[in-house]
Amino acid sequence: MKPLTTARLAHAIRLVCLCTPLIAAPAMAQTPVPDAPASTTDLDAIVVTAGKRNESVREIAGSVSAVTGQQLEDLGAQSLADYIQRTPGVVFNNYQPGVSHVVMRGIATSSGNVQGQTTTGYFLNEVPLTEPGFSIVIPDIDAFDVNRVEVLRGPQGTLFGSASMGGAINYVANVADPTGFDAAVEATASQTRNADIGFGAKAMVNLPIADDILAVRAVAQYRDDPGYLDNIGLGREGSNDSRTAGGRLSVTLTPSEATTLSWLSLWQNTDADDNSYRIAGLGEFERDTAIPEFTDTKVAVHSLRLDQDLGFATLTALLSQQHKQQDWQFDFTPIRVFYNADLDLDLDTPLFIASGGESTGRSLELRLASPRDQRLEWLVGGMVFQTDKDLYETIGAAGAAGAFDRSSLFGPGSGAVIAPDGSTFNAFYSHLDGSELAVFGEGTFHFDEQWKATLGGRFFRTSVDAQTTQVGFSTYPGDPIVTRSRTDEDGFNPKASLTWTPSDDLMLYALVSEGFRFGEPNTPGLSAFPIPAGSTSDSLINYELGTRTSWADGRWLVDATLFYVDWSDIQLRLQTPDFFNYASNGGKAYSRGIELATTWRPTAGFDWTLAATWQQARLDEDLDILFAGTAPAGSQLPGSADWTVSNVLRYRFDTRFSPTLTLAHQYIGSGISDLNSAVPGAVRNAQGNYNTVDLRYRMSFGTTDVTLFGSNLGDTRGITRSVSEVNGIGQGIVRPRTVGLTVHWRY
Repeated sequence: MKPLTTARLAHAIRLVCLCTPLIAAPAMAQTPVPDAPASTTDLDAIVVTAGKRNESVREIAGSVSAVTGQQLEDLGAQSLADYIQRTPGVVFNNYQPGVSHVVMRGIATSSGNVQGQTTTGYFLNEVPLTEPGFSIVIPDIDAFDVNRVEVLRGPQGTLFGSASMGGAINYVANVADPTGFDAAVEATASQTRNADIGFGAKAMVNLPIADDILAVRAVAQYRDDPGYLDNIGLGREGSNDSRTAGGRLSVTLTPSEATTLSWLSLWQNTDADDNSYRIAGLGEFERDTAIPEFTDTKVAVHSLRLDQDLGFATLTALLSQQHKQQDWQFDFTPIRVFYNADLDLDLDTPLFIASGGESTGRSLELRLASPRDQRLEWLVGGMVFQTDKDLYETIGAAGAAGAFDRSSLFGPGSGAVIAPDGSTFNAFYSHLDGSELAVFGEGTFHFDEQWKATLGGRFFRTSVDAQTTQVGFSTYPGDPIVTRSRTDEDGFNPKASLTWTPSDDLMLYALVSEGFRFGEPNTPGLSAFPIPAGSTSDSLINYELGTRTSWADGRWLVDATLFYVDWSDIQLRLQTPDFFNYASNGGKAYSRGIELATTWRPTAGFDWTLAATWQQARLDEDLDILFAGTAPAGSQLPGSADWTVSNVLRYRFDTRFSPTLTLAHQYIGSGISDLNSAVPGAVRNAQGNYNTVDLRYRMSFGTTDVTLFGSNLGDTRGITRSVSEVNGIGQGIVRPRTVGLTVHWRY
């Protein structure tokens, strides 16, 4: 990228790289600039796009955070686990690739996949990455050459639509820049305790093809993360190896100052040889399964965007397609005894569940946004999102064909075997077609220089058609069981805020907003227990008061938010006694708390960023859980923590090679992983209550940076999620102590 020529803007962008997570930086923020004291007036030049239009960071009435590209690089971030919990109000429930979840403000009923839509929405340059129903893959985009990651806390249904009741995450990838050539290469080698050496290689090139008109940007990346868990059942050390490979391609065409047309494609595949949970009661790095529990995920996203200045407004058209695929295998061998007893089988080989599916989603959004600096600013738009999804769940075992002889099961003359492929003897398949239609808008009226009010809303209609097919011993000797179901919902999602800005150093706002998500029909599945017909959308209203303040001529920023969330008719993810999940509605809950983000920069060489949250996410009434019991009022909601604290301290030495020392700490309070854990006398699947400390030392040699790093230096066994598995209590843990070296070259 070409260097900036305006010193004032350069200083502002430098500040945003170092400042509170409540500031989101534009693409230029990745350009290194000289250190300089900050001032509050510089912040007026910073714009964010979390509201789907350019807005000054000091004017946003809402809880918007961002981790900039420079901050991602300073932290050595590879994936969500490396940075997302450093923003207020966020807990990352890490368990296995593709199904690890972000929970905001405690709005969740499980720390893992829910039966319906997630409560946190995921987007790539505003392209939706989630879909109606069970999420095939929860995207975890590699952080290399990402401009920033915007984190929007609280319901975002007005502008972002369904699946954002708790909040939304918008990855903002760098796009092709026609103003100049750019390139970067990065290589990393690391050593994790109880694991082999890991490595990663990444590269980016930006090629202007026609000056200021056409450019292409290409990114490629590969990471090998060696396993640190030993599977004693398989006799395999480091069984949970995983590999992530992918890339991005961007093409930007700017035929005039008023017109920008851009294409963005992303591909990312993650293959894990075995699951990443240990078994409680075994060794600290041990698990025990009869077969490997692999996970393979694939994500492909393609989008075409037009931004056209019409004079009276800017037209944005965004057309996209996403394709996701995931395949799992789980060890079900301990359940084999029930099949042998109930069906008089002679089955002694490992039993497996193969599960997964694929989905294709297509979306089109059109919107008009008025120019800034008008007394009445407005944004109106419409969108359509359609998806089709195929899911499967099968039970089988090697040699099942011989074990399931129909004559022994159903009497003489009943024929051959139930498992024609030799292994699968019971299967369940489903196909879902979902759609979301919406019109939305927001208007902001400026009463004077100090007061403004915003009103917005979204009219929406959602529908899901589901067809399920069940085949195997549970349906024989009859035909396969085919079940069809449909849910249709419509509604209005409002938003209102009032903002007072008495000075450049103080802003106060009040906000009321709502969120929604798709209802979800249940399918009979393979469970032997009866389940409800399905779920409908919950009702969630968020109230918050926030302030943004600047002190000491902009060297100390303090931002705070007080929030209360009222959640009723909750979509629940529950589990049958034979470990199958289903969706239902019921109960009420609330979440209340305080979020604090502050940055202190007393000198040009030192800064300290703190993000802290206190919250209580609790059931508001007793909740009856089928097959489990009653979770009493006051029980903590899963996937949340009452306290989260993050500190990042950085010192830049004014000496040769510009050494920089970064110390990062985070604390995650205690929590539970599922609602069953709240039932008195039930097994408590606990998580959280741990601290981690990371240290990085970087030196610059011209265009090359060399970084030594250590992650989880205390070698903490923090539990990120705990789940009742058929072979015991599975515990996801923080990656053990890892040390390594990164070399980053930039043009």
